[in-house]
Amino acid sequence: MADPLGTWREGAAKGAILSFVRSVTEPGPGFVPPAQRIATFDNDGTLWCEKPLYVQADFIFRKWKAMVAADPSLAAEQPYKAVVDGDRAWLAGMLDHVPELLKGLGAAFGGITTEAFETQVKGFFTDARHPTLGTPYTQVGYRPMLELVAFLETNEFKVFICTGGGRDFVRVVGEEMYGVPRERVIGSGPMLEFRDGALYRTAGVEQPIDDGPGKPVHIWTRTGRPPLFAGGNSDGDIEMLASARFGLLVHHDDAEREFAYDVLAERALAEAAQRGWTVASMKDDFATVFEGVAPSIVGADART
Repeated sequence: MADPLGTWREGAAKGAILSFVRSVTEPGPGFVPPAQRIATFDNDGTLWCEKPLYVQADFIFRKWKAMVAADPSLAAEQPYKAVVDGDRAWLAGMLDHVPELLKGLGAAFGGITTEAFETQVKGFFTDARHPTLGTPYTQVGYRPMLELVAFLETNEFKVFICTGGGRDFVRVVGEEMYGVPRERVIGSGPMLEFRDGALYRTAGVEQPIDDGPGKPVHIWTRTGRPPLFAGGNSDGDIEMLASARFGLLVHHDDAEREFAYDVLAERALAEAAQRGWTVASMKDDFATVFEGVAPSIVGADART
């Protein structure tokens, strides 16, 4: 029989995953009916590469640059100024500048239809390339995690993506990259309104956003159940992992094949040790990281 997790190295993480899935799918005291087998995965840094910048951030920054090109006066205002100036410190701390961030997002994507937004996202994924790997963003999903998603589906889990980023952004490529249909993509999103026969995005954002304590809220709202299996990689995934029976934390510790960083994952790693979550070392547990992407092409300057 073929190994269902062939791109995972033999070890504690792979063994724990296989053992748990057997325990809930085979007759016995741990058996869970298929209807209750909900699996949820964070996206950025869990299913696809989030360094040196979030994929959706690249999409947004390109849009802001185009807006400045059309109206140069915007270059004196934030958040456009930070993009034009390449102010990495300001951009890295965007969540400390929420009013400016929301203003920029509303100006870029508010007032357009959901169809128009999707057209822009499709164009981005057609043209854009990862800045250090040099491949289309649709090819920077982690092969072992894609294999895990397929393995869970084979065992009658219903898999949902639970992203802190934009729900409608990930929906465009979720089925192509992960085999997860768009109705199973949970995430942060704008307030919508229906007028003139179409759905329009507004400048408002649904609350809570799908991060931290907002993740269990969004999951319950969509599924009516807590997850049985959950996978994440950062502090923003702690509450989701804590709500699941099995928690998987991806640890970015492979600077040669991907990136090595614990920033914004320090609490999650500590919680994993205390709560007994399974930690998947990218260096030790992933036999392959990106399918078809050469190793050792990530520069040392990206190890943040």
